Amino acid sequence: MKHCKGLVIGDKLERRNRLDSDLMLSEMTPGENNFALHVEHLLNKIQAPQYRQLNIETLEELAAIAERNPNLRVEEYIVLDVLIGHAVRLAWLERFPEKGSRYDQDKAAAWRAFYETSPYVCASYVVKAFRFLTRFG
Repeated sequence: MKHCKGLVIGDKLERRNRLDSDLMLSEMTPGENNFALHVEHLLNKIQAPQYRQLNIETLEELAAIAERNPNLRVEEYIVLDVLIGHAVRLAWLERFPEKGSRYDQDKAAAWRAFYETSPYVCASYVVKAFRFLTRFG
């Protein structure tokens, strides 16, 4: 949380899905159960189990990025829906570069293909999407 303004887990238009870093850090100590319970509550609101799991894997990868880069600072909220959406798009376009102009038509197939990849591959595209969106690395 100390590396960004906050996180948005789930529906980005729902303000209650927003975890503000300053507020969280001032109210909770590192490793506090209340934080984990709050994140778990937000994840449990995600209806689709595959997408919920993808959010969990994305959070794990963000934690790994933060751990490897202690000076990293993102000035805005990290919106998991946006980050994951970019990861799916990048994976699809890397696999099918000729379909770049018609991605919107292939979006459902791109998501199905992404769900079928290994967690390692998903994590690699989350990192690529993070770099793309933040100009990091």
